[in-house]
Amino acid sequence: MSDETRSTPRPPKRIIAVVVLTYLAGLVDIALGVLLVLARYDAEVQREGEQLPVTLLGAALILIGLLTIAMASGLTRARNSARIFVTVLMGLSLATTALDLVRDADAIRSALGAIVPVAVILVLWTGRGARYFREARSTRPGPSA
Repeated sequence: MSDETRSTPRPPKRIIAVVVLTYLAGLVDIALGVLLVLARYDAEVQREGEQLPVTLLGAALILIGLLTIAMASGLTRARNSARIFVTVLMGLSLATTALDLVRDADAIRSALGAIVPVAVILVLWTGRGARYFREARSTRPGPSA
């Protein structure tokens, strides 16, 4: 075991749940992105000439999902940079969800997809989650001089 692994406190159950939710949010973003990219072939989208915006929004969701999944492991190691990055990605996920809702007010599936990012952000920055990152930062050795 490395010194870094031993100095990091064991993640609380809430953080483990957040890691699972982070993976889930990434997978949901990827799935919604793929569905949006495929929606470019819908007759109504083609008739209105919205293939490019729909495809770009779908690609953005796929990218956000992949980045979210990549950062989930940093959360278990109490990396504050991972917490900040996941928060930013969850915010982007919420923004793309809002854009999707503006574009199609009947897109209730997107509104339901916003629940996971909000839950992840709340757990990372409040209560035991915040304390876990604070304690991990205080137990890590400082940079060598």
